[in-house]
Amino acid sequence: MTDEFKPKTTAEHLLWLLNEHGVEHLFLNPGTDSAPVQEAVAALTEAGVPIPRIVPSTFESVALAAAHGYWQVSGRPQCVFVHVDVGTQNLGAMMHNAFRDHAGVIVIAGRTPYGEDPESAGGRSHVIHWQQDVPDQPGIVRGYTKLAIEITRSETLARGVGRAVQVARGGRPGPAYLMISRDVLMDPPAGAPGRTSGYAVPASPRAGRETALRIAGLLAEARRPLLITAKTGRRAGGFEAVTRLADRTGIRVVELLESGCLNISTAHPMRVRTHEAGRRHVAEADLLIVADCDVPWIPKFVHPHEDAVVVQIDADPLRTDMPLWSFPADVSVTGDGAAILDEVTALLPDLDPAAAWRGHARDDAAPPAVTEGPITAREVAEALNAVLREEDILVAEAVTNAGTLREFVHRTRPGTLAGTGSPGLGWALGGAVGVKLAAPDRRVVAVVGDGSFMFSVPTAALCLSAEADAPFLTVVLNNDGYRASRRPVFELFPDGVSAGRGEAVGTRFRYPPDLAALARACHAHGESVDDRAELIPALRRGLAAVGTGRSAVVDVRIERY
Repeated sequence: MTDEFKPKTTAEHLLWLLNEHGVEHLFLNPGTDSAPVQEAVAALTEAGVPIPRIVPSTFESVALAAAHGYWQVSGRPQCVFVHVDVGTQNLGAMMHNAFRDHAGVIVIAGRTPYGEDPESAGGRSHVIHWQQDVPDQPGIVRGYTKLAIEITRSETLARGVGRAVQVARGGRPGPAYLMISRDVLMDPPAGAPGRTSGYAVPASPRAGRETALRIAGLLAEARRPLLITAKTGRRAGGFEAVTRLADRTGIRVVELLESGCLNISTAHPMRVRTHEAGRRHVAEADLLIVADCDVPWIPKFVHPHEDAVVVQIDADPLRTDMPLWSFPADVSVTGDGAAILDEVTALLPDLDPAAAWRGHARDDAAPPAVTEGPITAREVAEALNAVLREEDILVAEAVTNAGTLREFVHRTRPGTLAGTGSPGLGWALGGAVGVKLAAPDRRVVAVVGDGSFMFSVPTAALCLSAEADAPFLTVVLNNDGYRASRRPVFELFPDGVSAGRGEAVGTRFRYPPDLAALARACHAHGESVDDRAELIPALRRGLAAVGTGRSAVVDVRIERY
């Protein structure tokens, strides 16, 4: 590839290409098909050839969550290597999360070897090489990828890798899936290196002056405008764009609970604080601007006023990846929410923010916090406010306590909140590793339920944290079971036997694990808290452990539901 470096195998060429395309980390879940890559790592490291940092991982879903978390902070695709079809299946719900969160990640999967003769280098040598030869390996993830291809010849490798990085990053970002068998990885590389430039990512489309003027006019005339957003703050300048629009117009801003990012400061006066208030504003608004969100409201519970005008801004406003998506839109704009909101703001006349929503009360003040009985989720949120710095990054996967975190945890700087915005449970711990790798100088704190913690494969996640030198604090809101799975039973059968008993089958466990002991078994600091007087000291001890390079788990026993 250069005068100094001549790869001996396609595997060596692969590592060189990934590095040339800016992939900084390769999360490796090894198997029989990864042997050429493992040898290539050793050979190129010894030769001093730059390659991505290899991060060993003990479970595939955790590795993908880490690559996803890194993307959220950096916007740069990272790579996960998994073992053929079974490793691909172990990606599980994290593949769903990467797809729905539009995360630019690259999955490279082995494929069972083609050759079986004694002379076939890298050919079949074990029973599993027939058992893992399945009819449609990419079909496992095809519905959750932007690109799924197989590299069958060494001369197509450069184009395949360049295309994967380009597609993962560009347009509406998302996962790319490449397959390559170990006999191909062992082949000599193609004679020509293949280009590593020319894979440009297109700029996001803008609204254009005519459309932007139309939206600005609607805003100038609206008495009760409302901005509903989930992920505008994920894009560069998104937090600032939302803030500028709110400052200029006094528009109310609803951040959806599942957004997984910070779109406006929690202290901003135009931010709608509670879920209930958000529903009320949806019903009252005469103009709704919906930017970068999957589901702006739940029709079962609330509808916009029949005379309200709805403006939708999204990279894919038709939402072709959701077959029954049918929310109303009077103005539909394809593009990046941050850029389009800035276009609109620049065209607005000077408005009086105080005039907006004139005659409409602000959100009600929160009731006093409970100070007796079990610790509440709100108390944990307020304890976090006492120990977090402004620049710390909070990784949230609290499910049924997500609303409490949104209402009471203070986050005022862009990029200080992370999460998938997707329903695939078990992302936060692996995601926190990736967030820490992308922001090594900042403290990372994950807040999860006890169900999320167990779904996160905590032994693998804490092991990955140690291997990657990426320590973080996990705070577990432990309500002794799966409230998210219990609540629908009570809602659908309010007069049923389950509701009468206050229990739903399969949502509590007689023998739950000792989460603090589990953490200590994985070389992390671990402790449990059920006394509110010890809550803040425990969080500080956990952060102190993180400061020494060890991850920490603080298991907080909160009120049961």
